[in-house]
Amino acid sequence: MLIPTKFTTLEESTIFKMRVILNTKVNDEKLSELLARTSGDFQDASEFLHALDILYVLGLIDVDASMEMINYVK
Repeated sequence: MLIPTKFTTLEESTIFKMRVILNTKVNDEKLSELLARTSGDFQDASEFLHALDILYVLGLIDVDASMEMINYVK
């Protein structure tokens, strides 16, 4: 679930789980490596992709699709 509700706790929400990505920043990391490193914190790949989408829209990450690399904006 993307946001906490009365049925979903804050800790179960995707918004909360984005901190896992932000707390362990590694620039020039492949998306597959990031998924492998953080997979234990997400229910599945779609939840991981939702977190990446939100971080991208907020301008906190930049994704180089041609090289499949992620960079963190300062």
